[in-house]
Amino acid sequence: MSTALTRAALAAPLAALLLVAGCGAAGPADAPAPDAGGTGAFPARIDHAYGTTEIPAEPQRVVTLGLSDQDPLLALGVRPIAVSQWYGDQPHATWPWAQDELGDAQPVVLNGGVRNEEAPPLEEIAALDPDLILSLYNGTTAQQYEQLSAIAPTVVPDEGFTDFTITWQEATRATGEALGREQEALDLVAATEQKFAEAARDHPGFAGKRAVVAERFEPGASVVRSGNDIRALFFTQLGFESPTEIAGIAPDQYGEIKVSDELMGELSRDLLVWNIGSSPELRPEIENNPVYPTLPVVQQGRVLWVEDPVVSGAFSWGTILSLDYALEKLVPQIAETLD
Repeated sequence: MSTALTRAALAAPLAALLLVAGCGAAGPADAPAPDAGGTGAFPARIDHAYGTTEIPAEPQRVVTLGLSDQDPLLALGVRPIAVSQWYGDQPHATWPWAQDELGDAQPVVLNGGVRNEEAPPLEEIAALDPDLILSLYNGTTAQQYEQLSAIAPTVVPDEGFTDFTITWQEATRATGEALGREQEALDLVAATEQKFAEAARDHPGFAGKRAVVAERFEPGASVVRSGNDIRALFFTQLGFESPTEIAGIAPDQYGEIKVSDELMGELSRDLLVWNIGSSPELRPEIENNPVYPTLPVVQQGRVLWVEDPVVSGAFSWGTILSLDYALEKLVPQIAETLD
């Protein structure tokens, strides 16, 4: 996932933002936020990659700026007042697996639903008068953090999880810590990890198999997921091995390995997964590549096409809420493909 962050685009004066923050927000932001019901001690001090954030009181009006940050927040019973758009035309940028937790809340979708990682909508966020900003599954820069912190206490990932590399476990834990509910968050993580362990136990044939998760974003090349990427981690948690390189190409800082079509044969391992739910029209392009039919993994029928948009979405989001759905739908398909 490219961040391409242009700091020059963030030159809004902080004084103006603080003035806006003092004005009342219109629309859904005026509605009282639900009771967070936390049990932690406040003020709380949260350490992260850019220093320490002090949260003076239990958060009630939470803005989620990271692309999937609303899910762990909702899992802990707190409904955001504003969320960011990732992809997919979902009401309030909230997918089906999280709609029950969202209930009748109507969070603002920031920036009119247009994703812009280079310039967070600072004035819009300030106008919502938040008391906490979560920017976890994101590429927040130090400058962005300082600008956001001038509006409200802002929590970003720890040093090892910046630039879209935060795991679902850490995103859940960090959200819980900011809400004063860290133990509740850790309990949710443990329950989901247990579901992965049970799936791996029920399918011992997964252990040690090599799985390649591939996607397409441009003609002539595929992207293989590796490292801390949430799609690669889904399979490693089931017992599979994730590639640490393809044809000598190491992952970039985001866990992406870009493989040209001339090297497509290197994608042939024990299982090849094409995650194309957001662009199912890509399947003919892949299958019509002259190299593709020669792959042993293709000839042996060990290719899994993740084409359903909601299943693909749950797999790609990889959150404390979406993983239940992804496990339910994908594990039987994985087992059938390997068999």
